[in-house]
Amino acid sequence: MSAEGELNARAILTNAEVEEIRALYLMGEHSYLELARQFGVRKTTVQSIINTGHWDHSLKPGEAEELARVREQRRNNHNLKHRRRQNG
Repeated sequence: MSAEGELNARAILTNAEVEEIRALYLMGEHSYLELARQFGVRKTTVQSIINTGHWDHSLKPGEAEELARVREQRRNNHNLKHRRRQNG
């Protein structure tokens, strides 16, 4: 089994940076792409962090549920915006 998080030899983010990415995302003001640019990683890396991919071990109690709630809220807002454009 390989080391997790920042202990993995291939890790490019620290646990603190992952926590900061999650906190910024939960504020609802930053997209995956904006966070990726800010931290110098790929968008897919941020998606993996937010979607509780490779960094599950660092989740705080209740954080997975909060991330899921924010993701769903953002998805609904995105879909609503596109429906308005199509109908407008």
